[in-house]
Amino acid sequence: MSSRIATTLAAIAMTLSLGALAAPAAVAAPLAPAPTPAVGSIAVCLNLPLGSASISFCI
Repeated sequence: MSSRIATTLAAIAMTLSLGALAAPAAVAAPLAPAPTPAVGSIAVCLNLPLGSASISFCI
């Protein structure tokens, strides 16, 4: 009975190790682009993140 348990545990360990090797590395999302300077002394900007895009309103 112990050889059956050892075989089962070995199969589980092999499956987990192959899954860990085949998993892709995590990649961070790219940073939002740098805001462009506005003409004038004061600029008020509102950024609306929409998934992978971002909409900016500047006054």
